[in-house]
Amino acid sequence: LPEDSPLSPLVNDAHLSGGLYFFGRDRQRYDVERKTYRTNLRHGSLQANLDLVSGYAWDHLGFDFGVFTSHDLFNYGAPDHEMGYVPWQDPWHPDWSRHFTLSGVSIYKAALKAKAGPAWLRAGWLQPEGPGVLGVNWSIMPGSWRGVNAGLDFGGFSVAGMVADTYKAPWFLDEYKLMKNDGESHVPGVWSLGARYAFDNGITLEAAYGQSPGHLHNAHFKSSWELPAGPGRLKFGYHLYAMADSDDGGVNNNFDGLAFQHYLFGLYELDMWTFRLEGTYTAAPMSGPWSQGQFAYRLADRNGGAKGAYEVWWDSRSDWNADDEKAVFAGVERRLDDILPVKGFYVGV
Repeated sequence: LPEDSPLSPLVNDAHLSGGLYFFGRDRQRYDVERKTYRTNLRHGSLQANLDLVSGYAWDHLGFDFGVFTSHDLFNYGAPDHEMGYVPWQDPWHPDWSRHFTLSGVSIYKAALKAKAGPAWLRAGWLQPEGPGVLGVNWSIMPGSWRGVNAGLDFGGFSVAGMVADTYKAPWFLDEYKLMKNDGESHVPGVWSLGARYAFDNGITLEAAYGQSPGHLHNAHFKSSWELPAGPGRLKFGYHLYAMADSDDGGVNNNFDGLAFQHYLFGLYELDMWTFRLEGTYTAAPMSGPWSQGQFAYRLADRNGGAKGAYEVWWDSRSDWNADDEKAVFAGVERRLDDILPVKGFYVGV
């Protein structure tokens, strides 16, 4: 478009990107009754995506769009792997008579966006931005909320809010309504509000709260401090995540009182090296045999039901979230960018 057109930034500042991905996995699990290992996941999956981020017409209005496809080249295991589309409609009603993942095309982002001074707004299918309790599941591509996300940014201070009524994890083709544990009681929506301040000395503080009304309450406090340390960079901090439920009993009652998780972390980066030390302590008291008994920071239940703004990374959080469980993670990594002709590889323990 002509440079003097108010619409020109919409197109001229747009960015189109994409990728082609292959993911293969062969995993066995031990069958206690048969006393032997059996295939759990064995598949080779091909994915591709296109992602469009527009500029802003009149410096105020724009549109973002993202779509991806997945196809199993072969699958000799379970149909519910994260790299394909599962053959049922939502996480609460799996159909285990199905044996194959679905192929198809799914939209993961389709959002109008607007900005004016320090204020911004996005509406449609999107991934949350700004401080808050809402997040998304990740596969090759991210999950998507259908809602409105808005905020204000003043220098180091940011505040954001979001309301949403449906969600789609990346291993589902279509969106689904949010449910309680029983898979029958509808949750009409979720909301979140948060604030963050980044000080000039490298300290960042964040607090947020959100609800799925009549069901779950989520809140967190996050703190971190990043500073130079000798020739490298040091970052450490503390997070507190908390959950409670509104139900008095039965299958929809996740916890007996307040559930929470403490998270301490430290990271030191020196040239090609990264050193990490992290620890968690979890309290998720159960009120009965139907209760969750584990801490999963989200406003709707079941795997893939929804996701929260939880920063404990997978290698140090996986399965370390049971009631009264303590865990320590230590890791050392070395990037190979100075050795290999292709960047992005690393080794670690």
